Amino acid sequence: MQHRPEIDGLRAVAVVPVILFHAGVAWFSGGYVGVDVFFVISGYLITTIIATAQDKGAFTILGFYERRARRIMPVLFTVILCCLPFAWAWMLPAQMTSFAESIIAVCLFVSNVLFWQESGYFAAAAEKQPLLHTWSLAVEEQYYVVFPLLLMGLHRYGARVRFATVLLAALVSFALAVYGAVAFPNAAFYLPHTRAWELLAGSLCALLLLKRPQPGNNVLSLIGIVAVLAGMFLYDEGTPFPSAWTVAPVGGTALIILFAGPGTLVHRCLSLRLLTGIGLISYSLYLWHQPLFAFARIRSLTEPTPLVMTILTIAAVLLAILSWRFVETPFRTGRITLLASGPRILGATAAVAAILMAIGAVGRLDEGLAFRLPPEALAALDVQAHPDPAMATCLFDKGEATLPHPVRACMTPDIDKSDTIMIGDSHAGAITGEALRAFTAAGLDLYALSHSSCAGFSGLVVSNAKYRLRCNSFFKGVEDYIAANDIRTIIMVSRWSLYLDGTAFDNGEGGIEALKPTYADLYARRDDMGGETDPARKDRVLAAFLADIRAYLDHGYNVVLVYPIPEAGWNVPDLLARAAMTGTDVEPLGTSADRYRARNAAVIAAFDTLEHPRLVKIRPDAIFCDSFVAARCVNSLSTDRIFYFDDDHLSDAGAALLMQPIIDAVRHLTASTTTAP
Repeated sequence: MQHRPEIDGLRAVAVVPVILFHAGVAWFSGGYVGVDVFFVISGYLITTIIATAQDKGAFTILGFYERRARRIMPVLFTVILCCLPFAWAWMLPAQMTSFAESIIAVCLFVSNVLFWQESGYFAAAAEKQPLLHTWSLAVEEQYYVVFPLLLMGLHRYGARVRFATVLLAALVSFALAVYGAVAFPNAAFYLPHTRAWELLAGSLCALLLLKRPQPGNNVLSLIGIVAVLAGMFLYDEGTPFPSAWTVAPVGGTALIILFAGPGTLVHRCLSLRLLTGIGLISYSLYLWHQPLFAFARIRSLTEPTPLVMTILTIAAVLLAILSWRFVETPFRTGRITLLASGPRILGATAAVAAILMAIGAVGRLDEGLAFRLPPEALAALDVQAHPDPAMATCLFDKGEATLPHPVRACMTPDIDKSDTIMIGDSHAGAITGEALRAFTAAGLDLYALSHSSCAGFSGLVVSNAKYRLRCNSFFKGVEDYIAANDIRTIIMVSRWSLYLDGTAFDNGEGGIEALKPTYADLYARRDDMGGETDPARKDRVLAAFLADIRAYLDHGYNVVLVYPIPEAGWNVPDLLARAAMTGTDVEPLGTSADRYRARNAAVIAAFDTLEHPRLVKIRPDAIFCDSFVAARCVNSLSTDRIFYFDDDHLSDAGAALLMQPIIDAVRHLTASTTTAP
């Protein structure tokens, strides 16, 4: 086919924003649409090659796959092999297991399916997946399995039937994408049936231009490049993709392919030597950038600095030039005599893939080759892997309004009922096991119940779709139980500020919690919730907290109110394990006390207004902050004193620090009140 330099330039326009997006450059919030541009280009080029060869009677399926193998596999295998020593040296066991599985999936061209099942493309964990970007290669390869066979079957029916069939397939795929953006967004992002229309858009361009001179139209080609760039700068992680929004970059790319003929402004710009040079190495550049960024994030205890990401971007360009020159070009042109024939290159591809899959299988052994890690790292990860089992028993998540109270496993031993109950969300669930042990040792009774993502009261709804309406039903049942039994003291433990702000905690030092926005509103407004940043909603929720606490006090109950527990932001055991692997001393580990106070200022100020003789307030910040280390909220003191099992939940060691003040408060309130309400 005739070489089109503007297509090379368009590849550069596609790959650079993808890299800058993955590097965290805020301006390119929609840089991921570069992949969609690649899909259209691939569809155009592959269809042109196949259709032209068919018209000449020269197309063979073996020859097609030989060319694909020469183009795709050598650099891909090279990149995977180069990842192996860094994975061995730096990856935690869970990361190694995931990486090993991804090697197998890449070799089988199903990595898109694997990453669909593991996590979303924009999830924090995805940034540490060295082979995440191969999902798009898998989509293309799956397309290459079906599409050549389709064209072979349609060839005998003529150009019109061929075009109409491809158009119909594109429309069906687009309709599935639009539906999937709402019904199954993660699957729609990764799977081929909702991505095929983008490749088919390029195929349609190829069929339109087949045996025709390319027209030049300044207006249409300019509209095309503007549409592509607009998506890169205006879209972000919240834009549904693929969806109707994807029409802009896909349609824009199609307009460039169709109308950026010689002499047009877009053709001249895209044909600039710098852009065409980047376009030539774009495949290698795409393959190298994600492993470099992922391993930098794995190796660093916090998010790499912009300077580091800039250096890695330059390194990706240099590696791309080298692999294009010494790997891509020799294999693609058949210069390597030993692999000059089609059967040989296909056989060699299968052999190397089998070796890599065997390596991947080994990487899944022994829980991700855990023997590589020093004892300190294993000790830290053990805290993460084994939160107190009472949390699994007494932290509910299905809104069980008809829960058969009391749940005996959530009570101190040898009692039928307790006059003290602890309620709240997962922050209460995390300390349940230690609370039951401490109350038993102190000769006190306790019943502990909690529900994920619920503040501890009925009358509230949360934005999290899973728990949206469950909080009201679960805590209505708990409140009915409290009212019908001789409960005297209520301990309240919740992540109060989360329900006001709805945002993940950022400790300001590179630790940003992996959490989707989860905020609360009144149950009566479940069909008209205020937004995450709506100040009126925050005021409503905070007022509801205070009203419910006062209602318990006014009805004669004792209340032990636990203020917000400090959040860590980073996964504490994970960070400590990585520090041990790299020989970095981070103990004692902590975060800014000022950051804690800023995060929880509204809740603290509101709770400070509450005064009542049956109310005792517990300040976790007085225990964790400005105590072990000045101006810091401590996360751990050593690998045998780790206070969190993730980025915000207390471990047993952390819960133990809270127990004595809580027990003292219960004893005080029990002694000062003689009758149940």
